[in-house]
Amino acid sequence: MSPNNQFKDFNEDSIIKFLQQKFSSSTAKALVGIGDDTAVIKTGKSYLLLTKDLLIENTHFIFKVHPPYLLGRKCLNVNLSDIAAMGGKPNYCLIGLGLSNKVDWAWLQEFFAGVESATREFGLELVGGDLSRSSTVMISVTIVGKSKYPVLRSGAKPGDLVYVSGHLGEAAWGLKLLKKGYSLGKNKEIDYFIHRFLDPSPNLKLGQQLVRQNFISAMIDLSDGLSTDLRRLCQVSHCGAELWVDQLPSSPLVRKFTSRLRDLTLHGGEDYHLLFTVPASREAVFTRWQKKNKYQLFCCGRIIEKNEIYLVWPTGRREVLRPRGFRHFA
Repeated sequence: MSPNNQFKDFNEDSIIKFLQQKFSSSTAKALVGIGDDTAVIKTGKSYLLLTKDLLIENTHFIFKVHPPYLLGRKCLNVNLSDIAAMGGKPNYCLIGLGLSNKVDWAWLQEFFAGVESATREFGLELVGGDLSRSSTVMISVTIVGKSKYPVLRSGAKPGDLVYVSGHLGEAAWGLKLLKKGYSLGKNKEIDYFIHRFLDPSPNLKLGQQLVRQNFISAMIDLSDGLSTDLRRLCQVSHCGAELWVDQLPSSPLVRKFTSRLRDLTLHGGEDYHLLFTVPASREAVFTRWQKKNKYQLFCCGRIIEKNEIYLVWPTGRREVLRPRGFRHFA
């Protein structure tokens, strides 16, 4: 398989599949290579986690809209979310920057103040990177972490329950507000949604605890939307899923402002919550642990054998759910 020649026909998943076939891991130490939230490499009694994200001006952020301090935090936090999805602990990061002539010294200082804030909050050490001139601002971040027991996307089994670690749709609504011309500092409710988009928070502690307690069979972070990321998990687990419409983790705050809540919940993206599966045999002990630790985690579906994703209504009506999340090459 190879991607079509037309750029408009590319999509992230087809390119990843092509690269998996071309560069499949040939060493016993590389437990996971291309295609999961991070690469996983065996090192002694633990595993090394490696992940990279790229943020491009006008694709992932708007220069005039995204404050440099929050952009510095976000470029690390979206990477840290990948580490969280493996149940890992981050250690080191490298940052590559392509800087256009719009960038001045004040912008650069604020950007790295945001980077420093995130490194302090999550225990990271910035150990290197690269700088270059560019026609647009580009940010490339690599994070190195570790885990004793990394959890993969590929472990879900029929009968497992589908959970999400928070309300969905808030970041997507924040992006819509920014596109409508709203900005920070004028209204507390608007500020909340915009911050959910501009400054997402990785669920590192939760990811580590879920893996340590041996509750889950598979996990992925929700960057491109529930419909897209659940399908990715199911594809590598060779299964499907049903999502229960009346139990979708829609944000009650967004419900006040739009009638398109379900669409934002399923396809919005940028929430960076964790989506994970819990075997039915672990459901009771997991529920007790969740209540004891006061986590607000939402059970919204079940893994099934058939390789398809369905929306299921309380009446029994079933509808195939097509992925409509963020696409890099749309």
